[in-house]
Amino acid sequence: MTSATAEPTRRPVDALVFEIGSTTTVVSAFGGFGGDGDSGGPRLIAQGFAPTSVAQGDVGIGLDAARTQLEAVTGPLAPTVTLATSSAAGGLRMTVHGLTQRMTAMAAREAALGAGAVVEYTTAGLLRDGDLRRIEEIAPSLILLAGGVEGGDSETVLHNAERIATLSVRPIVVYGGNSTVAGEVRALLEGAGFRFRATRNVYPGIDELDIVPARAVIHDAFEEHITHAPGMEALAKTVTGRILPTPGAVLLAAEALADAVGDLVVVDVGGATTDVHSVTDGAPEISAIATEPEPHSKRTVEGDLGTFVSARHVAELLPEAQRPETLPPAIPTTAEEIEVAVTLARTAAVTGVHRHAGSLLQLYTPTGRQTVARGRDLTACRILIGTGGALTRLPGGTAILEATRAGSSAGEKLLPPSDAQTTLDRDYVFACCGALLAHFDTNAVVALMRRSTGL
Repeated sequence: MTSATAEPTRRPVDALVFEIGSTTTVVSAFGGFGGDGDSGGPRLIAQGFAPTSVAQGDVGIGLDAARTQLEAVTGPLAPTVTLATSSAAGGLRMTVHGLTQRMTAMAAREAALGAGAVVEYTTAGLLRDGDLRRIEEIAPSLILLAGGVEGGDSETVLHNAERIATLSVRPIVVYGGNSTVAGEVRALLEGAGFRFRATRNVYPGIDELDIVPARAVIHDAFEEHITHAPGMEALAKTVTGRILPTPGAVLLAAEALADAVGDLVVVDVGGATTDVHSVTDGAPEISAIATEPEPHSKRTVEGDLGTFVSARHVAELLPEAQRPETLPPAIPTTAEEIEVAVTLARTAAVTGVHRHAGSLLQLYTPTGRQTVARGRDLTACRILIGTGGALTRLPGGTAILEATRAGSSAGEKLLPPSDAQTTLDRDYVFACCGALLAHFDTNAVVALMRRSTGL
């Protein structure tokens, strides 16, 4: 006689968060928000890791492996909510099209990058045949179309909508231009079979940015897009909330933390890219001489700076005598591989922050020499945080961050001050926290980040 095996009791937890990266999938369990009866405050319970399986056509293989590793430690889990972020399979790939390079196209690009996109192509002015061919080659997940301040130019954006309507690819189009013609643009594109989303004008007036609403619309469009990707359908049915682009989730987390601790920079060195996020309005004395508007929250992504996919390019930035003969694998294990990976991570972080930061420039005018500020002012950022695999898992992450601060070689760059505090996201939770913000009290989520960073 045989007896039925009892179903194992599942441990209740507040949340499981899946982070599907280009190389690694992480599953994190969280408790202490109140749902699991724990009175010790919000905390990371445990994490499981596995290689991402997007190349196998099913991200669920990697997710199952990571969850199995997690539950080998915790036992079977019963989460109240299940959330996800993703940068697998190229993440959120977008093209951006505006009226002028330094105004609407710039604003649209800021909105796309802040949402977590990889901006593959940006145009200003009338779309030409060569631009359309480039969009066809890229086959983006989303197109962001902008142009014209409120009540201003409308002909350019209508022309561009007509050109986009002729594409053979059919990405979702997000419209963030002159609202006067939003209805006409919608009719053009929906009539051509495009899925269309409208948001507020990203550049409603001269020197005025309004990009936060666009970020939210792009997140929604990304979730709609990614659920149609191979292997993602099952994930979409599992998660409780939206699937966020991982870099967009990190910026949401950085914004919430900055509200509590002050202006900050978050650096994420990955295998393929280096992302730098900053939350600041800059120093008042720099703002007074700035030549262009900057958003309160900004993200830049450097597609040529990484420790694996982009390692060859990073190595070429080193002096010839310091260039490694052999580049490390995606997950370095030997002492030699780790040493090379640390060198690459340091170079990527320093270069990425320097590119993110603006500069002081000397202009000569009829009234004499004038000092102006162009680009991002990081001088008010007194906190530098490292997140992601390279900075949190390789040795020396704090020292790498210290090298990104202003020093004797900074010149006119508007870098974080030399005495800015440096710390690491030791629990690797920033992307998770960006997803958790939509479901739990902000103060509790911020407490998780402060626990991870020691702030």
